[in-house]
Formats: sequence, C-alpha cells, structure tokens
Amino acid sequence: MKSTRQRLLASSVLVAAAMAVAAPATGAFAQAAPEATAAQPQEIVVTGSILHRRNVDSDSPLTVETAADLEARGITTIQAAVQNLSGNNSGNLPNNFTGNGAFAAGASGASLRGLTTNSTLVLVDGLRAAYYPLADDGTRNFVDLNTIPDVIVDRVEVLQDGASATYGADAIAGVINIITKKTFQGFQGKVEGGFAQEGGAGETHIDAIAGKGDLAADGYNIYIGGEYERDNALYNRDRGFPYDTNNLSSMCGASLLPNIQASGPHAGLPTAGVVNGETCRTNNVVNGLQFDGHFYGVGTDTVAVVRPYNAANTAAAGNYQLLNPAAGCGTLKSVTITPAQATNPSTGTTLAGFNAPVTLCQQDFRHDYNIISPEDTRFSINAHGVRNLGASAQAYFEVNYYQNDVFSPATPSAIRAASPPAATGVTYSTASLALPTFVCPQGSATYVCNGTEAGAKLNPNNPFASAGEVARIFYSFGDIPRSSEDFSQSFRFATGVNGHFNAWGDWKYTADLTGMQTDLQVTDKGYLYIANLLTAVNQGTYNFANPSQNTAAIRNFVSPTLVQNTDSKMLQAQFNLSRTLFDLPGGPLQFGFGGQARYESIYDPSPNPDSNGPVDRYFTINPFGTIGAREVYAAFFELDAPVLKQLDLTFAGRYDDYSTGQDNFSPKFGLKFKPFDMLTLRATYSKGFRIPSFAEANSLPTTGYVTVNAPLSFQAQHGNDGYGQGYSLGLTTEGTAGLKPEKSDNVTAGFVFQPIRQISFSVDYYYIKKTGVIAPPDDSAAIAAYYAGQPDPAGFKTIPGVADPNYPNAKPVLGFIEYGFANLDSLVTDGIDASMTANFRLPWLWNAKWTSLLSATYVNSYNLNFPDGTTQHYAGTIGPCNTTSCSGTPRWRGNWSNMLDFGRWTVGATVYYTSGYSDVAEDYGSTIGDCVGGVANGAPAGYRDGATPITCRTKAFWDTELHATFQATKHVQLYIDIDNLFGVRPPYDATTYGGYNYNPAWSSAGILGRYFKLGAKATF
Repeated sequence: MKSTRQRLLASSVLVAAAMAVAAPATGAFAQAAPEATAAQPQEIVVTGSILHRRNVDSDSPLTVETAADLEARGITTIQAAVQNLSGNNSGNLPNNFTGNGAFAAGASGASLRGLTTNSTLVLVDGLRAAYYPLADDGTRNFVDLNTIPDVIVDRVEVLQDGASATYGADAIAGVINIITKKTFQGFQGKVEGGFAQEGGAGETHIDAIAGKGDLAADGYNIYIGGEYERDNALYNRDRGFPYDTNNLSSMCGASLLPNIQASGPHAGLPTAGVVNGETCRTNNVVNGLQFDGHFYGVGTDTVAVVRPYNAANTAAAGNYQLLNPAAGCGTLKSVTITPAQATNPSTGTTLAGFNAPVTLCQQDFRHDYNIISPEDTRFSINAHGVRNLGASAQAYFEVNYYQNDVFSPATPSAIRAASPPAATGVTYSTASLALPTFVCPQGSATYVCNGTEAGAKLNPNNPFASAGEVARIFYSFGDIPRSSEDFSQSFRFATGVNGHFNAWGDWKYTADLTGMQTDLQVTDKGYLYIANLLTAVNQGTYNFANPSQNTAAIRNFVSPTLVQNTDSKMLQAQFNLSRTLFDLPGGPLQFGFGGQARYESIYDPSPNPDSNGPVDRYFTINPFGTIGAREVYAAFFELDAPVLKQLDLTFAGRYDDYSTGQDNFSPKFGLKFKPFDMLTLRATYSKGFRIPSFAEANSLPTTGYVTVNAPLSFQAQHGNDGYGQGYSLGLTTEGTAGLKPEKSDNVTAGFVFQPIRQISFSVDYYYIKKTGVIAPPDDSAAIAAYYAGQPDPAGFKTIPGVADPNYPNAKPVLGFIEYGFANLDSLVTDGIDASMTANFRLPWLWNAKWTSLLSATYVNSYNLNFPDGTTQHYAGTIGPCNTTSCSGTPRWRGNWSNMLDFGRWTVGATVYYTSGYSDVAEDYGSTIGDCVGGVANGAPAGYRDGATPITCRTKAFWDTELHATFQATKHVQLYIDIDNLFGVRPPYDATTYGGYNYNPAWSSAGILGRYFKLGAKATF
C-alpha cells in the first residue's frame, strides 16, 4: 500500500496524462482512477458510460476526486467534498441547514446546476441507493451523501452533464458516483479532534480499515472498515451579533420614507419608526422596546402574562399583568411599560391593556435556546470482498451499515399557536385562549366548566376568577424542554460478477444486485397536543402560576412524546454486455447494452393527522406523509465510434417503464475532436427526465415556511404595531395525481487545452432546459386576493393566521396557502465551467513539487417561464424561494487549491469563493422586497418604518482552508487543518430561511469561524 505522499506524486502524473482527453478537474488535486498507471493504463468504466475506456476518457464535463485529493484538503466526509464543488448551486442541502427546523435532519444532498436535490442522481459504485425517508422540504426525494463513509471511498466522480441515457430518472443536472475501494491490504487508522476558536461545535472523528489478500497473487482480497464521528451542537449564543440575539435594533440606516411621501408605493405613509431621518431594525426580544423607545405589543415568554376579559371572552376588562406578580420575572429581565411607551407614534393611540404602567418580562429566545447546527453522532461499519473466478471472471460482495443520531433542541412551545393544515384542511388556533373562571374534573377539550359540576371550583390559575372574568394568557412552556431526535439506520448490500467471454467475440460483462433500506425514527418532545392542553386548562391541572410545581405526569400529558417510524427501500438488478465490433480509422468501434429492474418504496405515515378532528393533533408538527412504491424496468445501449484519430462520436439511449404509468426514452450524443495534440474539443446533447417524486405525486399536505411581510396598508390597519412584519407564512403543498415527468434538453460544449505537459486548461458551456417543470404555481395572486378580501383564485386555499392580540377583531395575517403541484412551462439555466491545473517541480524551493488547481462556475441565467408568458429570473438573486427556501442562486462559485510537497512535509491551501447576490426573489418580490433603485416594493422583514430595505445585496463570501502534514515515521503521519483561516464572518443575509442572518448554503464556514483540526494517521 502506498503512502499518502506516493499517491499524490502518482496523481500528478495521471492528471497531466489524462487532462488532454478528460473533463475539467473542478476539485482540488483531481486525478484519474488509481487502478491505472501512466505507463500501463487499464480499462475502466467512467461515470456516464457503460463501456470500458482507458483512463478518464469522457466527452462530458467530469470531476474526479480521489481519497488522496480529499485528504490533501482535510476533508473527512463525502458531503463536505460535494458541497464545495463549484457546480453545486441553488437548493443544495448542507448538514447544518437542519439545525433550523428543516426537513431531513442530519442528511445532506447536492444540487448540481441549481436544479435542487431531486435532479442530481447519487450512485454508489454505479448503482442506485435508497432515498432518504423524508423528502427535502417534504417535496424532493434525494439520497443522503453521508451514508457512505470516507474511510472506504476510493474516489468520487461527478458528472456535470445529463445522464438519463445511462442511468434513467433524476440525472438531469448530473451524477455523483461514489466509488468504494476495490481492494485494501494492511491497516490504516486515523483519529482526529476539532474545535472552533470561538467555542462550540467540537468534533471527534475516528476511522480504521484493515484488509488482506493480494488479488493478483492470492486471488482474493477482503477488508473491513469502520468510522465514528461526533459533532457537538453549536448554539446561536456561541456566536456574536447579529447571530446570537433577536434584538437587531442597533442596525440602523437612513429612512427612505421622508423622500417618498408624495408618490410611489409608499405614498401617504406615516413616518412611524423614523427618528431624525433614521430607522432601525426590529427588536424581536419578547416584550422588548424598539430603538425609538416605543413598545409594540405583548409577546409570549416563559413567565405567564394574563389580561382580564368578560365571561364570554369577547371584551377586555383591564390591563395586562404578570400571572404571578409575587414571583416576578425570575431569571428573566423585568421591564415596566408606561402608557407613553405603548403609544403608537403614527396614530397617537395607546395600545389596549396599557392604560397604566405594566410590568412584563423580556426574553431572548434566540440567545437562550436556538441552535446553528445540531448535535450529531455518526457510526458505520463496512465489509468488502472480491475473488477471482479463474482467469476471466471476478466476483465481489459489499455490505454497509450506517447510523446517524441527530439531536436538535428548540424553543419552548407557545400556548398561542395555529396547527398546520393536514388532510382535511382544518386548522385550529389558540389566538384567544383564556383560562376559564371555573375548573372541574369534567373539563375537556370541548367542555368548559360552568361551576355547577361536581368538584367544580374557581380556577386557581385565573386571578380574575372571583370577578367572573376569564384570563387571556401569553405563555411559553419553559418547564417542558422541546427537542427533536432523528435516528436513522441504513443497511446496504451489493454483489455481482464481472469478466469476459469469447463466444461470438470478446464480450465484457457485469451483473450486479444491490439492495438498501433506510429506517428513520423521529422522536419529538415538548410539542403541545391540542386536546390535552385544552383539557388541562379546563381542569386546572397545569400550574401556570408556578410551573415548577407541575408533575412529570401533567407535563407528559400536555406534551406527550411523539415517535414516528418511516423507511425507504430499494432493490435493483442489472447487467451490461459490451464488445468491440470492428476497427475504425481512429480505433475500435465499441458497442454495449444492458437491462435493469428496480423496486423502490417510501413508507412515511403522517405524524400529525387531523382525521380525528382539529384538536386531536399537535401544534406546529408538520403533517407531511407519503406512502408509495413502484417498479421500474429499463433497457439501454451505448456506441463509441472513433471514426478518425482526431474524431470520436458516441451515441447512447435508454428506455424506462414505470409501474405507475410513465415511460420515457432518453438519447444522448457526444463527440470529441482533437485537431492537434494540445487541444481537444468536446460536446454533448442529451434528453433527460425526472419522474414525479413520491411526495409530489401522493403526499399529504406538507408545510414549508418563508419569512414575509403583510402589505403596508394592512400593517397600518393594525396601528403599525409590528404585527405582520417578518412573520412566517406557511406554504402547504399536497401531492397531485396525474403529474407527468419533467423532460430536459441538455447541451455541453467546450475544450481542453494543454500547451505543455504540466499545464492544462478547460472551459465548458452548459445549457439545460426543463419542460413540464413540477412546481407549485405562482401564489402571488392568492396573497393579493386574501388581503384584498377577494375569493381565492382557482387551485388555492388561504387560511388566516394567529390574530393580532392588540387588534383581536381585525383581519389576521395570512397564515397558510394551500395548493397542489402542476407541470409548469419551462425552466432554463445556462453557464460556464472553467478549470486550470498545473504541476511543477521547484528546484529553487528545496525541489518541492507544486500542484495547483483552479475551478469556477458562472451561472448566466436561471429562469422559470410560466404558461401565461411571464418569466421569473433568479440568477444572481436570493431566489427561487418557493423551491430553495431563499438559499439563493449566486452567479459565481469557485475554488483554488495549491499544495507544496517537500517530502516528509506537505502544505496545502484552498480558497473557496461564492459571489454575492441581490436580496430579491421574484417569486416573493412583493413581500420580501424589490431593491431596484434602492426602494423596497413592499416591506422587507424587520425595519420599523415598513419601507426601508434591510439590504439590497448580500456580499460575497471567501473562505481559506489550510492543511499541513508531517510524515513523522514510516508508519505515522501527523496533520493539522485550519478551516476559515482568516476568521471571515458570514455575510449578513436576513432573507434566507435556512440560517439566522446568514446563509448556510454558502457561508457555513463563516458561522463556524476559525476552526482547528488535529489528527494522526497510522499505516501498516
């Protein structure tokens, strides 16, 4: 077994030899397959083909990153390697996105070309893997990149071109093929620890692999590998402003309102929230004062606040007060709100319930509870064996077990909430929930005691009970910790045989059988069960005045633990046959064909159905669920025709037939033209398809959230009290029968130029057009209709949100929009990939070897075209929000890696770059903000004057990572990694859903800060 240094030396030779005919190497230190050598190249099958070729011989853009490449960059997981690819764009799913309450916690998916996780196919050794049981945003099925551990990976091949002609559905944007080690001899073990300079997010990583048997000498090889990793949680309080607090009132700027009163979308607006021409962001600390000293409404924290209402709970009868004034605020900060502070400066009216000074408690939930990334523990064990069957055949087997345990604490559940829509579409809100005058043992979710029942008594939780009044309550259950734990287990096997036989020519063949099942158990604690909550309120069994006196039994009653079990299965059998037909002037004409049968299913029942009524369910737990299965049968072929030494043509095709009623034929054409040794021209054209996901076709209602603002006129009706600013709008989609597959046209064209052996350049243009795009329709008309009091447009259902406590009889904000999916018109994206590689000896620098790789992707356009002729443009913006939760589509992504090899020492650095983007999303342009001309169209989340944009643009992000190794002995290597070497902070982004004031899709390294990893590797 070669040392790391030897492998890296070999890779530089292979890069120089292969780049003239290979795709651009967009990862650091990319190289050809390790089985090959420069002197005697062996035939291998590269991703995107079923034919055996020499080295990496592809007419499509192909990135190859070996285990040595990843090691040279200090990367220990496949997901980290893929997330850093320049072609990985809008809609990607990084691990730490799940720390913010997203679907698919602990899983990671790639989004090549920005076409989201459902258009990038992930393979293991060229074979499909099972979907993760939960879909991304409850909509997009994807394969978790974490399930194959780094310790058994030989290389990762990333094809950034349509590959449906070879692999079938889901390969519209490209393919990620994780190639495991074919053989391993000896022992290798590694231990690593990591810590952030700013604290939090500590890491422990251990892996080992051991194998025996020389395939050439002994006829067999077998190895076993295992891996363990523990990542500690990172809390918002572990990072500084503006990531650690809900009080953003110190972020100020000149208000636009004084200059736009006469005309425009803000004509006639009052100048509330403007002081000396300046406005500031909102203080969202519960019961916090704004920058101008005013108070805009009572919030819900872990100290109960009540207000008296008449017995019918329809008219207020006094001011707000602490439920237990004698106990005060405990550990929270106390604040007394005067009538002057509670007076709205734009209307001159005092908020109801503040006719006298009111003592409240302030709480910063962001600081106290919220996390940036969850606690994550991963473990895997893997075994692989291969044996020669005579001189012309070989058999193999592989088994993998992987488990992942993700624990995510969350803010306490609030007593005022609205349940998300489920199957019947009925919601339930506790916006006006009040503690009754009487409690009794007969009290229930549907029965309020009247005082005449046996055992009835005045409610001890209601300080106004003796006056015959109810107490409307604001409270968060701080004595009931809230959390979600996602425990997944994946079981995978693969076995097969390959070789050649000489009947009717020299045929090469492979036959493979693979199966995989992923089981996921989600345990939710601290979520309120509506019926039990109402029962406890009407029986008086939960102590709101002194929550510390509550028993475990009553806490478990109000918030019973919910355990949901789901699974995903896949079983696949396939075969390939190929042979040389005859020789052409440029070389042998090769032909191959094959067949495949596949079964796949997802069992994911709803964790929160409403079939038993609107109160027999949980608040805030998403009712997503889908159950489905399908069989797929396919036949495919490929022809490689080197018609001249300078010209090679390829043609491939595949037909897929689904048991759910869809079928598709996908062709692909390719060419390579080499007019002279230094230059290779290449191009491909293909058609692809994506089958409707299980979630798109037959899921229950599933709710995702975006941060929006109600129209300015609506906010004015609520006294500009902050209600309707920066709130979460639920977008509820439901599976739609009869959807057709998405179809695509893919074009790539480019060149590889190698003026000398040590330097190579490549540039490739890509163009993808998807038709029949499966997506929710534009809901802007539904939003406008709701606020205008008009009927819902066809295909939409709008549901009100929680009422404004200051204006309980006024129209609530729009809470949810329900709609199905549709095959829309088309989506078009195009752009350019470019790369450069250089390998030199530096005699003047102790004869060091210098390896440099530069790669970049530019997104020229990303447009969604609707049937009515309108187009939404997303390239260089925060959009699309409907499908990517406003993670954005930056135009530029790139990385530049450099390594110096001094023998026993190696030092390498990689710089990653993601360009900035406009904080505009045309699919939410009227609510998130249109910064054209510096003026907001609608009210961007957060500014008190309701008009001034927070930002018009999020800045670019740079990240530099350093990796250094020292070969201490023949068998022991020491290394250090410093991620985010310069401690660059993530750019401020208030719009994206995935992270708080930063974008985890592009700047996760920034929120982590300068990070150190120290490790040792032993090889025997």
